[in-house]
Amino acid sequence: MKHIYIFIFISAIALCSCGSKNKNTSQSNAPSTSVATHKTTPAFSHKYFITKVNIDSKVEPTRNSKTQESLKKSTVVKLLNETSEFRDTIIVGKRKHIETYEKVRVLTTGTETWVSGAALKSIYTGENDITDPENLQSFSSLVSDQDPKELSSGKKVINKLKKLKSTDITTNDAMFFMAYDYINSLARSSKAHSELIANHDWTLDDYSEIINGTMNMDYHPVGKLMHENGLGLEGSLGEILVKSNINVISDVLGNIVSKSVKEYINMIQLSEKSKIFDNDNIITPLSSLANQANIWSQFAVDYPDFAHISNVEMKSDRLTQALLSGTKNTSAFDHSSRVAKKEYREIWNYVLKYYGDTPIGKEVSSHVKWLEGRDWKFPIEKHVH
Repeated sequence: MKHIYIFIFISAIALCSCGSKNKNTSQSNAPSTSVATHKTTPAFSHKYFITKVNIDSKVEPTRNSKTQESLKKSTVVKLLNETSEFRDTIIVGKRKHIETYEKVRVLTTGTETWVSGAALKSIYTGENDITDPENLQSFSSLVSDQDPKELSSGKKVINKLKKLKSTDITTNDAMFFMAYDYINSLARSSKAHSELIANHDWTLDDYSEIINGTMNMDYHPVGKLMHENGLGLEGSLGEILVKSNINVISDVLGNIVSKSVKEYINMIQLSEKSKIFDNDNIITPLSSLANQANIWSQFAVDYPDFAHISNVEMKSDRLTQALLSGTKNTSAFDHSSRVAKKEYREIWNYVLKYYGDTPIGKEVSSHVKWLEGRDWKFPIEKHVH
């Protein structure tokens, strides 16, 4: 049986409509021959999105339909589970998108209108409705106005989150995703490394504490500044890097989030505590790799509509591939003799014994059968399944 890997990618998505006057959007002038009809799809759950650009929504899901409402970037909308048959061709940021229109309700105005799916980014999917639309829109607008190159913007986002934290779990879930996405972009884009880390005189004790994760951020001048802006530090001797700190956001929201978000936070905390990879090397026991692969792959099955499902799938995929085939620097096979290494035979047996009926167990079983069918060898124990 040939083993199939499924990769899920996130593409940058954006849109403009034919009536848009906003300079951030543009569109194709190609004529349309499609019939503009639409269909209703069953509502599995409540789905909320934000607009990725300033956009004029439409009265009907057609290219030449009149503008109904001008929506600013980061406007919060609810999906109404009606999708157009017509796919419009949109060009944004030099990239072409061919997408259907989605019927949505603008939370702050109640307007029901049509927007291309390419303009929408998921921020929450769940069984319950959001009850604090004003707070959610206020937070979304604040985040949209920040510059991730400026370190101090992290503190503004966190303070706003503290102020707007709701008693409504679904609102907090949505704000969690916005906050965590922003802090991740801040870790990548801020000037913290060039302006703070590169110019600080780090001691050997500093390096040791950062590597071991034991630094008390409240008592270190750079660490304290990082922490209050939602960031942390990691690295090795002679190299210190900035990373997002999910604990800062988690501490603000506490337990007033959904079960899926709690589990997601716990998985990220586990990943940071039990680091699997150093570049492309596997640096932990393979049992740790198997356990994390099981956790992430099971989560993807349990919460298929999770707002960050693409991130979950990519994390699960990397862990699963490493478990099945090793990595470039930590190979699972001696390719010259076509023999599976002993530690990998053992970990596959471990997975089949303890996780046999789980998604990762089925992956391992299928993978081993595929290898056996192509004459890869398993010394001592030919059949591990």
